[in-house]
Amino acid sequence: MRRLASALALVVVGGLRLAAADPVAVKVTEVAGDVAYLSPGRAAGLVPGTKLKIRGVDFVVAEVTEQTASVRLDTVRLATGDAGTAEVTPGAVTATRTLARPRPAEAFAGQWPEPVMPSTVQDVAAVPLGSGRTPGRVHVTVIGHAFGAIDRSSQAASAEARVIGSVGLLNERPLAADVDVAVRGFSEGANKQTRTPLFVRTAQLRYGDAYDPQLALGRLRYAASSLGMLDGARAALHRGNLEVAAFGGIVPDPLSGKPDTGASRFGGELVYDLAQVAWQPRVAVTAHASTWDGTLDERRLSVNASANRDHAWFDGWAEAQSFPSGNPWGAAAVELTGAGATAEWRKRGRHLGVDLTFLRPERSLRLAAALPPEWLCTLAPQPGAAMETCGSAGDWWASATGSAGVRTSRWAVDAVGSIGDSHGVYRGVDSSGYVRGELRLGTTTRLEAGASGGYASFAQWMAGELGVGYAPTRRLDGAIRYRPELFNFNAGTGPIQLHSIVADGRYAMSTMLDLGVSMVGTVGAEREALAVLAIVAWRPLP
Repeated sequence: MRRLASALALVVVGGLRLAAADPVAVKVTEVAGDVAYLSPGRAAGLVPGTKLKIRGVDFVVAEVTEQTASVRLDTVRLATGDAGTAEVTPGAVTATRTLARPRPAEAFAGQWPEPVMPSTVQDVAAVPLGSGRTPGRVHVTVIGHAFGAIDRSSQAASAEARVIGSVGLLNERPLAADVDVAVRGFSEGANKQTRTPLFVRTAQLRYGDAYDPQLALGRLRYAASSLGMLDGARAALHRGNLEVAAFGGIVPDPLSGKPDTGASRFGGELVYDLAQVAWQPRVAVTAHASTWDGTLDERRLSVNASANRDHAWFDGWAEAQSFPSGNPWGAAAVELTGAGATAEWRKRGRHLGVDLTFLRPERSLRLAAALPPEWLCTLAPQPGAAMETCGSAGDWWASATGSAGVRTSRWAVDAVGSIGDSHGVYRGVDSSGYVRGELRLGTTTRLEAGASGGYASFAQWMAGELGVGYAPTRRLDGAIRYRPELFNFNAGTGPIQLHSIVADGRYAMSTMLDLGVSMVGTVGAEREALAVLAIVAWRPLP
């Protein structure tokens, strides 16, 4: 009998071992932080403690549901779609369920009171919550920068303190004021017209969301999706996914930002935004016109569109302009003055992008009064004309740019290349390219290397870069680089060699205050120059 019992025990143990070795295929369905979620779950025999092997690494099930399971990740990273196997003992889950036999439903009868709906015993009154912001609540960011450069023959310096902020004026209504003001200082010898000591980008009173108000009055941050600053007003009406807006006012001086009554701008915009669907498409159509010294000037129609889903982003735009007959630029009655499209893909440190652009020169009476004629068109002799005038409208410029990159925990490589075709005063092809890489040595040190080159109408150039970066803490980061450059100007001056040392540093003193400094020292071509840029950003908590 003893021998028979021993034999039966061996058979049972051997059968359990064979059963324990039965594999079940598992697949990673999601990764969140240090937890990976798998399928299947308890229905396939997985229980807490079940051993898994995914990508050759052993894991142990931490938690399970009927259809899913989860494992903890330490240093190994998993990705959605990774597959593996689990060592499951057949019948283990069934046996567990059999031991925990459910009680009959009658055993719970009368243990809980009858449910009572809150609406039958409560008198609910609507309470307006407003915008959730208290009157006078301020959101502000302060950015300061100072720049200085000096060489053998000249020196230049500038400084700017910029304040960007908003303050809520009412408790139950979204009424607020926004400002974006910069105080600036410059060294002597600069163009005084463009270097105004006070530059106001925004000073508006608005009702509604900061990025899409129902009404805005003052110096507007933007007049429409395709238009910049405006001293005037914008009103918008929202109905579901549709927005209709109208705007009007005077156009600030583009160089100094001062109010200028010489030019006005007015128009309307139609926006269709489907944020709730998968691709989240948005299309904005803007029609606007302008005047210059009381004369009708620009008449433009522009379209901006965007969509994104998962890891892909798409943007596109186009603009057409109507010109009067006998205009000084020889333009047709209606011309496509610009168009562009961008596609971008980003996922887990990898990215790929393409950008296409087509442009014609900006042409308007306001620009013609401020710029030389050759900036707006190609001048050519005309029969019977005493001087050169704009020829037939044929000036344009097109470019294509591609970018790609890969980033891991140890290394990163990014590259970009561009090619352009010009048809204007200069007719020809220009191109440029840039590649840069990083290699991390441990947790604090990194090596950096890069190269660039290009060809344009005025010169060809090549440059390289070698450097080392050091970040002893998350708050402090610094780098120093050596940059040799070679320029060959088409004017025939011969090649010029430059050698530069670049030092960068950044210190995050807190979550509210960042400090940065960059210094560039350059020698070569009988010149020595030093440039320093310092930046501070302060974002106090509201």
